[in-house]
Amino acid sequence: MEDLPQVTHAKRNRLTLVVIVLSNFCAVCCVSLIAPFFAIEATKKGTSLTVVGFIYSSSELVIFLSSPVFGYLLSRFSPRSFYIVGLCIFGCCDIIFGCLNILPSGIPFIVACFFVRGMEALGTASVMTSSFTIVGLCFPERIATVYGVLKSASGAALMIGPALGSGFYELGGYGLPFWVLGSCTFACGCASYVILPHQDTVPPTQRPSGFAVFGSPSVWFGILAMYAAFFTLNSMYPFYAHHLTQFHLSQGIIGLIFMIPPSVYALATPLWGYLLDKHVSAVPTLWVALWCLSTSTLFFGPAPFLGFVPTVLWLTILMTAFFGLSFAPVAVSAVKCIYEGARESGLEGDVATFGFLAGIIQSSTYIGTFSGPILAGIMMDHFGFPWLMTGCSILVMVTSLSFTPFLGITLWRKFKLRKTHTEGYSEIK
Repeated sequence: MEDLPQVTHAKRNRLTLVVIVLSNFCAVCCVSLIAPFFAIEATKKGTSLTVVGFIYSSSELVIFLSSPVFGYLLSRFSPRSFYIVGLCIFGCCDIIFGCLNILPSGIPFIVACFFVRGMEALGTASVMTSSFTIVGLCFPERIATVYGVLKSASGAALMIGPALGSGFYELGGYGLPFWVLGSCTFACGCASYVILPHQDTVPPTQRPSGFAVFGSPSVWFGILAMYAAFFTLNSMYPFYAHHLTQFHLSQGIIGLIFMIPPSVYALATPLWGYLLDKHVSAVPTLWVALWCLSTSTLFFGPAPFLGFVPTVLWLTILMTAFFGLSFAPVAVSAVKCIYEGARESGLEGDVATFGFLAGIIQSSTYIGTFSGPILAGIMMDHFGFPWLMTGCSILVMVTSLSFTPFLGITLWRKFKLRKTHTEGYSEIK
């Protein structure tokens, strides 16, 4: 009978994880469903492609700016409330976005798109920061595993979202994709109100110090690695289809190639999360994964100075798969590094700490997703796709090289610790 509360608590934690995974899946589907048709509809409303690009990237900027604020607020208030309200705002904004085509063309349509997209981004930031906080509190010893599961759901949603958007668009026009998936997200918010447990706030004396966190090299390694990785990903995706046109492929084949990185990423992230929680050290894993990511990016173009590497389709597809395979350990081990650095800084595994770190993680991610397409567009105009990917490869490589001394110190500490344990065991014998 004594074990019954523990079993019930464990089941509730698993149910919480399932609800959050489904909610995040619906939310990311809502974000990605506009890719196949929004630009077409926006141009009918007199919106230039440049403005369409800013509408896309505006949400990334809002998430980058608001995530630290939500992370701070989560240390004062219950993350459950922010999660539920964020989902409901997200769902409502998506439903409203499906009605914007009735507005007059030009300025009214553009202003409404920016406003609704910005409000939706606030809901996204609230959901993402609070979801990381909640699962961190439920599974404090399995951070990498549950984060891998969440990112796997996001990767699957990035693949399925455009397909659902395209299908509903053909079935019922512009509004139907937003109404269906927005309603599903709002329903997830209502279900979360019933299922998610309450978390207590913490007294002021237990709240984290930002200076303590940013004094850890492990935290900075995770932050810069996530920025470099997501900068590279979002620099590549807007222009990758243009690069593939040289192979004279159909749109269907190009779409299938685009599905390769998120497919491999979605399959690999839970495995890497499990390994990082059980057997593998985060810092060496992140260092090696960054080099693998840099190598795959270097061969995407390929780099102009790699004259011996042919520009052929099979190599492009192979590097696309390798990119997704390398991206998975970077994303998961970077989060693990940030959480380990926070613990080494003396922070407790409470609501305040997880909320604060969730804000850091989201900001480092979305500054990369925001700045990547903008700088990539400049690179494409002046230098072309091969040099763009070369620049991204150098960015990732420099990030890894900058923390090579930190890697050496980490490995030396682990060696000394293992040696101490071995000597202690020999003395006991």
